[in-house]
Amino acid sequence: MRNQTTGVRGDKTYNALRNSLNDTANDLLLLVNGPKIQARKDVCKIHDLAAFQVAFHLDFFNTIPEAGSMHLRDIAQKTGCDINRAGRILRLLTTHRIFREVERDIFAHTSYSVALARDPELKAAGDYQLDEVSKAASECSLSFQTGAKTPFEQRHGMTVYDYYAANPAMAARFAKGLVGITRLDRQMTELITGYPWAEIGDAKVVDIGAGNGHVSVELARRFPNLNMVVQDNNLDILNQGATRDLTGVEGRMAFMEYDFFTPQPVTDADVYFCRQVLHNWDDASCVKLLRSAATALEKCRPGTPLLINETVQPEPGTRTRFEENLIRQNDMLLLVAFGAKQRTEEDYRALLEQADPRFKIVKVCSEGSMGLLEVHLQTNTA
Repeated sequence: MRNQTTGVRGDKTYNALRNSLNDTANDLLLLVNGPKIQARKDVCKIHDLAAFQVAFHLDFFNTIPEAGSMHLRDIAQKTGCDINRAGRILRLLTTHRIFREVERDIFAHTSYSVALARDPELKAAGDYQLDEVSKAASECSLSFQTGAKTPFEQRHGMTVYDYYAANPAMAARFAKGLVGITRLDRQMTELITGYPWAEIGDAKVVDIGAGNGHVSVELARRFPNLNMVVQDNNLDILNQGATRDLTGVEGRMAFMEYDFFTPQPVTDADVYFCRQVLHNWDDASCVKLLRSAATALEKCRPGTPLLINETVQPEPGTRTRFEENLIRQNDMLLLVAFGAKQRTEEDYRALLEQADPRFKIVKVCSEGSMGLLEVHLQTNTA
């Protein structure tokens, strides 16, 4: 099966081979380069990222035509960048196989660069990483020295949530980027296959902290028996979801403003789920969120599940280093932006116990890049 976003196969056999080959290739590069040259390449990646930042901000990807080529002079004119710096940036990017110089001062796309031109959601993900997140990451060490809660607050003077509330355009870009990341490597396999959606009849499903609801839309399209309630506390992001393409799910999507630290207002749902929400918060905040969910689960039929769709952090050395690097990159993102973290299965068990001893994990799926924990609130019905 070919992934339409990555352009390569996406089955388990391919993924296992890809992960192993990446480990072997990186071992070979270290052997060939030696530790000092490899260290230089690693610490100087910041300069590569500077070129990426300009290319994303000035949108070189959609400036150069997908078919054909463009003269450097015209690229500079259309992007508003002077010809000297535009050329230097493009030539650095070509060393990463992003664009190619087909002849002197004439540039064209490669499969790498055209993928970003064709996928606005993936490009939005690059935009926010290279803008507000990159700026915050540059002050990570300083934030440790000053005692700031997060590097993001150290750089921007406010939490990431306050930042997006104050900058609606940035919030919309962030929400758009999440769609691209979901398609790339935050796949929905566990969420789709790890729970028997088709077998639960006509069901009300509450998506807690859903952003623009793109995951709920995908679930509703796959399972016509589901009626989704998309909850988020950001009205701009909710409105973005309500106005996106809802073909095939008309009449089955509701969008609700809701602060998940307050008691859950929907008390008659058949399923509650939160996807990539808990990893954005510290333990105390997660406990508060889970207790808010418990107030609704107490009023639902026994066995009503709370599905937690998060990466389950593997124990060190249990995955290839390629896989572990991707997971720990995201853990570092959470540290930088939210002061939060990825969690192991045991971390989740401890968190749920602290929130309410009646919470019990009844099923865990954790093999892929995203895990799924099915949690029930054990209530006394006698």
